[in-house]
Amino acid sequence: MNLLSLAFGNIYRRPARAGLTVSAISLGIAAVVALTGIAWGFEASWQKANDARGTDLIVTRIASENAMPSPFRAERVQEALKGYPHVRQVVGLLSEMLSVGENSPPVFVFGWASGSYLWDHLKLVAGRWSGADTEPVVVIGSLAAELLHKRVDDTLEIEGQQFRVAGIFESPAVIENGAVVMSLTLAQQILDKPGKVNILNVKLDESAAEADLAAFKARVHDTLPGFVAITSGELVGKNTVVRISKAMSHATILIAGLVGALVVFNTMLMSINERTREIGILLTVGWQRRTIMKLVFSESVILTLAGGLIGIVVGIAITGILEHLEVMRGKIDAVFSPAFLVGVVGLCVLLGIAGGLFPALKAARLRPAQALWHE
Repeated sequence: MNLLSLAFGNIYRRPARAGLTVSAISLGIAAVVALTGIAWGFEASWQKANDARGTDLIVTRIASENAMPSPFRAERVQEALKGYPHVRQVVGLLSEMLSVGENSPPVFVFGWASGSYLWDHLKLVAGRWSGADTEPVVVIGSLAAELLHKRVDDTLEIEGQQFRVAGIFESPAVIENGAVVMSLTLAQQILDKPGKVNILNVKLDESAAEADLAAFKARVHDTLPGFVAITSGELVGKNTVVRISKAMSHATILIAGLVGALVVFNTMLMSINERTREIGILLTVGWQRRTIMKLVFSESVILTLAGGLIGIVVGIAITGILEHLEVMRGKIDAVFSPAFLVGVVGLCVLLGIAGGLFPALKAARLRPAQALWHE
């Protein structure tokens, strides 16, 4: 009988305790996987939406760290940016999460300047695009059409105003697939923010290099007080919701780690106390103390790995359920990278070692004579 099979046998002899330990660890790991996947997915979704539009730089207020940056009057800043080198287009964007019906979940409503490059990455699958800036029509993403049960020529009520669905589109970004898009002029009217935008999207010409982007950022800093030019990744990184989500996932990892280590510690310590006589016999027949420690560590790591693998599956399943809830669909697209999942498995191994350290040392220090007399 080898060390590993003996470790499995010891766990199998105590199924209730082992099951409770594995369950506790799996719940903690499931919370870690779900929260981290959602946090990273939310960040990746916004990043993908910004990248899909072909925006090179974003100009916004320095203090704008909300889910969407605070609106500001764009005329002066927009005209100044148009005079910068390599600039092809400067396009305003206004966005807000709004209710579009009495019994419908809130969705993102985007206002984009008509005829700008922001529309180019969208694929029209039904109907048509909006015409004039003031035409009271919207286009909706394919996911939004499903969630809101709307088709072409149906009506949507936004902020007390009726809009006709002119078309349905598909986007590479899940956030846009679950959104309503209208002209910037209409968005400013219904939100009562005339002339205001959340951000200015800047598209540079093909000759622009990294040095030109750095020079653009520096010039905005020097000539436009209160504003900053950043990449879409930097904007998403400043997003308050993203930062809170990441902080929550980090806190969950810490709490799950502490609880997991304590659960394993308690389980293994009780196991050692119950098997004192058995350990004494092993020492008497010639087992080395480091072998006893390896046995305890093997049992604790097996428990945490089992809980971790179950937790990964449960966490991914929970996230999948959350993604398909009506209130969440079109807002998150969870990300589970192979590196992250390997890291979770590594965390489980560390929990097993940490939780089994003291019980392993206690078992290795037992004196055979005293252990054999233990009842």
